[in-house]
Amino acid sequence: MWLEITIIPFFLAFIVFLIFWIVHEGSRWQKHRYLGAFARIIQASPRRAFLIFLLLMLSFIPLGLLMMLGRWNDTLGSPNKSELVIIMLFMILVLSVAFPVMWGSFRTWRQTARAEAEMKIRPTGT
Repeated sequence: MWLEITIIPFFLAFIVFLIFWIVHEGSRWQKHRYLGAFARIIQASPRRAFLIFLLLMLSFIPLGLLMMLGRWNDTLGSPNKSELVIIMLFMILVLSVAFPVMWGSFRTWRQTARAEAEMKIRPTGT
């Protein structure tokens, strides 16, 4: 029972991560009936996109540990170690998907900040 309860926040965070990842690029998503709000939030600035992906990626760690705790509570202190290993492997799989997305978003933000700093140094039109 506890495992099922603790899976809910993990999958909600994963679904939100997937939605933000889908609408991350492309202005056509801003006019979508349901996903438009997500697209407008994440496409506002590269910094905001990076912070959203970073927070979602970091939230997967405690939520994965919460799932392991739920599995441990279901078996009353003597968990089947293979089930805990499967949960850990699943958590590592999700993090291995989230990290490149977050890192790419960080690189985009860094390049944007670098270009803005260059524009302040060398004004256009001279």
